Order: sequence, then structure tokens, then C-alpha cells
Amino acid sequence: MVSTMNVVHKNNDSVLQGMLQDELERCEQVVGSLHADIAELPKGSLHQRNRNYKGKIAVYHFCKFRKDGKSVYEHIPAKRVALLEKQICDRRKKEDSLKKFNARLRYLKKLLKV
Repeated sequence: MVSTMNVVHKNNDSVLQGMLQDELERCEQVVGSLHADIAELPKGSLHQRNRNYKGKIAVYHFCKFRKDGKSVYEHIPAKRVALLEKQICDRRKKEDSLKKFNARLRYLKKLLKV
């Protein structure tokens, strides 16, 4: 069985090399775009606690994240909960995509011996 990496370099096919180089550049652009998108979205996770106050149950929403190595708990008003939940979900999806593109970049660099 012949390894893909050996085939690319033994045959020295310029068309295949060009396609792989184009894919590498495209992946690098996507990774840069994902980094920019992730930086704009809030980090952390959304939590809620139920508080008993004067015989009534009050729901308290907060966002937990790390800042400068410490855990931070930030109160979230009820009207912002849905938006924040969507943003955190979007951030996690983009982080998953970023991991996949980083793995693809490593593979392409290994193929091209960059």
C-alpha cells in the first residue's frame, strides 16, 4: 500500500500540488475568519438558579466564564437570556469547526511538507 504523502512527492504532479496549495490557502482564510467571529461572541456557559425569596421562587440567570485565570459569574437579565444562549451556541459550533479546519491544515501541511 502506497502512502498518499509519498505519491504526491514522488510523482511531483504540479496540478495536484496546485490543488493542495489552493486548499491550504482556503483553509487558512477560513481559520482566520473563524477566529475573528469567535472573538466577537461571548464565552462561557449559561446557568440558572432558583431562589426562594419571601415564599416565591425567583429564577436567577448567570453566565460563568474564566477571566485572568479566575472564574467569573455575571448576572444576566431575563430579557437577554435567549440572545446570549444563541450566541454561546454559535460560538461552540464555530469552535468545533475551527478544530476540524486546524486538523485539516495540519494534514495539508504534512502533505505539502510546508
